[in-house]
Order: sequence, then C-alpha cells, then structure tokens
Amino acid sequence: MEARWLRRGFLTLLFVFIVAALANVFGQAAATDTASGAAGSLSVKAPSRVRGGLTYQGEFVISAARDLGAPTLVLDRGWVDQTTVNTVQPEPAGSTTDAEGNLKLRFPPLSAGRTLVVYVEFQANPINVGSHDADVSLDDADERIATIERTQLDFP
Repeated sequence: MEARWLRRGFLTLLFVFIVAALANVFGQAAATDTASGAAGSLSVKAPSRVRGGLTYQGEFVISAARDLGAPTLVLDRGWVDQTTVNTVQPEPAGSTTDAEGNLKLRFPPLSAGRTLVVYVEFQANPINVGSHDADVSLDDADERIATIERTQLDFP
C-alpha cells in the first residue's frame, strides 16, 4: 500500500514538472521590452529565463530620432557575469566596461530616422544560477537616452 502512494506521488511530481516545462516556466521564450527618450528609442528582445549551458540570442533595436554621434549599448553586468558572449553582429566600433562592470558596445554614428539592429549570442554557464539584473541602456557618448530595467532568471 505504501509503495503505491510513493509511486503515485512520484508520478504526480513528474507530471507537474512536465506541465511546467510545457508552459515554458523553465524555457527561453523571448520577451520584448521598449524604452524611449527624446533622442531615440531602444527595444530588447531576449528571454527572461534561461537554462545553464544553452545558447540564446538578444536582439537590440536602436532607433534614432535625431543624429546619434556615438550610439552605445550599455549591458548591465548581469548580461555577462558567468555568461559567455559568443558573437555580436554587427561588430561594434569599440567596446569597454565601466567601473560597475557593465559592458559598453559603441557603434558608428546613426542618422536621424535610421535604425540599427544588434544581435548578441550568449551562452549561460551552468553555475550561473539565480536572478540577475539585466538592464540595458542606450547612450549617445555620455548622454543617457533610454533605459530598460529587466531581470533574468538562470536555471541550473
């Protein structure tokens, strides 16, 4: 009798886990967030939940409302901490980190009315477990244009 209840309990837990996976609780469905300012707008499409070891893509769309002399994507440290950046397309004109460890990708000037789409391929390391800030900002040189506040949850 006791073995029957153990088997039923195990099958119930397995069923709940499978239903949660099908509902994309652990998945990599991309979410789109947008922010804008007077000089332009920024949109990011990336999963808010990722599993360790898997690759995923971030799509960053920069739209210029006025000429941007040095459009710069600022990725919060959570994007790169215990995460491998495989590729960035198009290639930035320059990259650096700031004092807080945020990754700054600077692109060539962008004329008013133009749009730049940047694709970044990431791979989450299996030891990177938990919730991380994954904010994204658009700067023009040192001027902040738009900021998107987001978090990313990494599963083992």
